[in-house]
Amino acid sequence: MMILTLINYARVRELGEVFRYLGKEKVLLFEDIDPQYRAIKALTNACGDDAQLLVVLNALISYRLVMTGEEYWDTFSRYFSSRCSEIRFEELVNVFKDFIQRFNRVLASQKVSRVEKAIKCRKLAEVVYKELLGSAWRAIASCLGSEPEGKTIVFAVKMLYYARKALGRADEVPMEIPIPVDGRIALITYYSGALEVSAPRINREFLMMYSDAIRSIWSEVGKYSNISPLNLDSVVWFFGKYTSVGSRMRIVEEAYKELKNIMALNDVELIVNNLFYRLPP
Repeated sequence: MMILTLINYARVRELGEVFRYLGKEKVLLFEDIDPQYRAIKALTNACGDDAQLLVVLNALISYRLVMTGEEYWDTFSRYFSSRCSEIRFEELVNVFKDFIQRFNRVLASQKVSRVEKAIKCRKLAEVVYKELLGSAWRAIASCLGSEPEGKTIVFAVKMLYYARKALGRADEVPMEIPIPVDGRIALITYYSGALEVSAPRINREFLMMYSDAIRSIWSEVGKYSNISPLNLDSVVWFFGKYTSVGSRMRIVEEAYKELKNIMALNDVELIVNNLFYRLPP
């Protein structure tokens, strides 16, 4: 059966208008409540500037996890917060090896090799500590020999941004850094109506085949809204946990319970009605 894919640019513009209306200030509120940001903030409190390199290395191995992403980053934060003052740079590989064997066991040898490769790259530490996010993004990709658009590469830059934000010196996120596409982002993009895919069965694994189109969609939304895709990611990813809820009304009810202290009900409704455009009211 032929499978067709199409970007619905009308929906892309509508999403851009929604986020432009909300404004960057409200979008950034979702970063502040992100459990991964809170974990990184705790790490920066314990480790200071060194948290920047630690979060980049951990982001590069944040795949095929044996627990949820939220649990994993909390575990990482607690593990390294209690050790960072004693770790010398030349010991980082062994420390990460121990962490991986305890808490990130799937494809452990591959992940240890990835940490080794990153640490051996002479320019990595320099760009992580000194360069703007755009330069750091390209350098991390170069060190790993990976495409800059790859999920873990972009995710590493997002976690570096979080670390700098927690340290009180967040960079402006360049518009050219794409959204890190995972299953949550893929499914929300489909539900939003921005991605038109005709296939017998739609699920996260299937939609991940269209990662390039999904990245393009959120890059265009970023241009329309004047908010970078990497900042938009925190909103899209937050609502991704509601993809198994059957109606927009129920999603609004559940999401508003979490967001009522930071966001008005009508804003939550606006976001839900657009991110879950395909779902029944």
